[in-house]
This record gives sequence, structure tokens and C-alpha cells, in this order.
Amino acid sequence: MDVTETRDQEIARLSAEVARLQSQLQTDSLEAPPPAPARRARRGRGRAFLAVVLIALGVLLAPLAVCAAWTKAEVTDTDQFVATVSPILDDPAFQAYLVDEITAAINESVDIETLTSDLFDGIATLDLPPRASDALQLLEQPAVAGAQSLIRSTTEQLIASDAFEQVWDQALRSSHSGLTGALSGDTSGAVVISDTGEVGIQLGPIIAAVKEQLTAQGFALADRIPAVDRTIVVAQSDELAQARTAYQGVEVLGFVLPWVSIGLLAAGVLTARRKARALIWAGLGLAVAMVFLALGVAIGRIATVAAISPQYMPSSAAEAIYDALVPLLYSTALAVGVAGVTTAVVAYLAGPFHGAMVVRRLTVDTARRVRAAAEGNGATTGRFGAFLYRARRYIRIAIAVVGAAIVLFVRPLTPGVTLWTAFGALIAILLLELLQRPPAVDVDVRVDGEPVVGMAPPARDTERV
Repeated sequence: MDVTETRDQEIARLSAEVARLQSQLQTDSLEAPPPAPARRARRGRGRAFLAVVLIALGVLLAPLAVCAAWTKAEVTDTDQFVATVSPILDDPAFQAYLVDEITAAINESVDIETLTSDLFDGIATLDLPPRASDALQLLEQPAVAGAQSLIRSTTEQLIASDAFEQVWDQALRSSHSGLTGALSGDTSGAVVISDTGEVGIQLGPIIAAVKEQLTAQGFALADRIPAVDRTIVVAQSDELAQARTAYQGVEVLGFVLPWVSIGLLAAGVLTARRKARALIWAGLGLAVAMVFLALGVAIGRIATVAAISPQYMPSSAAEAIYDALVPLLYSTALAVGVAGVTTAVVAYLAGPFHGAMVVRRLTVDTARRVRAAAEGNGATTGRFGAFLYRARRYIRIAIAVVGAAIVLFVRPLTPGVTLWTAFGALIAILLLELLQRPPAVDVDVRVDGEPVVGMAPPARDTERV
């Protein structure tokens, strides 16, 4: 009886203690709710906001980065500069404009009419018969026109010749340093930039070549053509004068800005909690930014032609010059935009989305069936396949790094390079999936109560790629 009472008392005491603890727990939960979830929520919103800011800054900086890289390539890379400017000579509108300017410069330097008149006056003093003297006067104007026509036709033939294309390319190559000098304020080169922002090409070397060609054809008046100091204006912009001031920063900005933009985008993706979604938005934002850059270049064509035509040159020549200068900028913007779209697609396929998981499962299942069929026919990758399976994560990272390096460092970057890089990365990942050899799993199977050890198919590998 004493034992029973003692046990009942102990149970009652424990029950009372449990009731007291429960009451205290309820009271504490009502008076002081745990702040951890609220802190986590605030921290999550802060990370999301910071990720949005970083990605937005990277996207907004991307067009400036592309323009800076394009400017750096044109200013510092001689091969790129020649490849950009040289095709201008093939444009008929620019050729016609160049012929007009050279012919006008020669005619201004050498007064053909005065020289011809003096020549005929001298002949007239030779006591010619009246009929010969009258005929001589009739020949004076055709002689002037013939001389001017010879100058023009010789100039046209020279500019259209293959030999002049080689001279033109060599002159561009040798004068590339003159462009950098023009940006720094030097006016002694073939390409000059004035204090008012006018960009000009000096005709002196070209006129010297025309003079040499005329002399070779026996045109005696060619010896009277002096050294011509004349510059034809091909563009004008107030910003060009400012560009001379900022020239020292071109090379630095052309290298730094692309990396800053990429760094901001990468930091935003890494900061975000949902990295796949952040990468998708970063890629699409980059593509949209490149679309606006391309539109800006197209609008710039209209504004540039309107600014320099017809004051400085015909609109057809101005359009030819602009169209020759911007293809690399266009192609780079298009390539970066394609890279952004490709990144968004890859991020979606590698993310935790239903459609992406279906595609990955289909890919993995197909690869497993192909491997099983090959092994059934005695074809297997053996130890090499086992190594690929163990190192599959690192190999995927290496494929991504190589693709990124191609997009970052290959110049000129074109949409074709971007698409082939993405296609090559996809093929490499599919080959990895086919060639890897996941380990089989041992399972214990019982038949009629007797244990039989067999080999089960490997587990599905549907991890994100």
C-alpha cells in the first residue's frame, strides 16, 4: 500500500511539473515570439534587392563596355583599324567623292586655264597665218577641257586600280599611329582631328600619287602641281574634341569596363538566393541592352549623316564611311546579345523548373539506354568512363569556363562564334553524358528464400547540368 501511494504521489508530482512547463512554454511563446524567421525574411529581401541592383548595374554598363572595347580595338589594334577603314575605298560613292576632291584640289593648285592661255598666247606670237591663228583660238578651250579631263580620268584609274588598294592599305597601316597622334592633338599625320571636332583625311599623299601617274603618262603640266596641303572633312562632332581629352583613358576603359560589367552580373547572380532565376534575368537583360545599343547605332547613322552632309560631303559618301566604321560594333553587340539569350536558356535548362527537369530526365534516360545497348554489344568506356563519371562536375565547370573564355577573348566576336561556342558546349555535355560510366549498385535479391547477389541498374542521374 505504501508503495502504491508513493508511486501515485510521484506520478502526480511529475504531472504537475509537466503541466507547469507546458504553461510556461505557452506563456513564453505568446510574450516573446522567436525573431529568427523575421530576421531571415529581412535578410532574404536584402539579398534579393542587392542582387537586383548588381544585375541592373551590370546590364546598364554593358553597352558602354561594348563601345569602350570597340573604341580600344580601333585605336590600339592596327590590323583591326586597317580591316575597318580599308573597305571604304571599295564604295563607289566614296570613290566618286574622293575623285571630286582630288580633282578640285589639283585644279585650285594649278590654274589650268591660265597656263593653257599663256601657252596658246606664246604660240600666237610665232607669226602664224591668219587661218592658223583663228584655229588656234578655237582649240584653246578644248585643250583646257582635255587637260582637266585627263587629270580626272587619271585620278579615277588610279583610285580604282589594285595597286592603289595596296597603297591605300599600307598608308592606313602606317598612319594608324597618326590617328593616335590626332587624338592627342598632333596635326602632322594623314588623319587629323581639329579643335572643333572635325575629322579629316589629308589629300597630300594621294595627290602626290596622282602627280606621279600624270607625269608617267607624259602630261607636262603635272610638274607644276605643287605639294598640296588640303584636308577633306569626313566627320564632325563636338564629342570628338572631348575624345581627344579622354584619349589617355581609352585603353584602360576598353579593358576594364567589360570586366566590371561581367563582375557586377556575376556578383548579382551569386548574391541571389534563386541563382537560376537571377542568371536567366541577367542573360535576358544583357540581350535587351544589346538591342538598345544596336538601335542607338542605327539612330547614330541618321544623326551623323545629317551632321556632315551636305556641308562636308554628299550623303552617299557619309553613309559609306559610317557603314564601314560600325560593323564591328554591330557584330559585337549582336554576339553579346546572343550570348545573353544562350545563357538564359542554359540557366533555365539547368534550373529547378518542371520543364527543365523533364528535358534533363529525358536526356539522362536516353543516354543510359544508349550506354546499356552499347554495353550489351560489348562496347564500353571502362575505366575512362568511370573517371568521367567521378569528375563530371569538374568537367562541366571546365566546359563552361572554356566557353566563357572564348566569348571574352576571341576578337572579333561575332554571332557565329557565339552560336558555335554554345553548340560546342552542348555537344561536349552530351558526349560526357554518353561516355561516362556510372557505377552499378549491388542489391540483395532472394529467390525462394535463397539470397542471390545481382547488379541493379545505376540510379538515375538527374542532377543539374
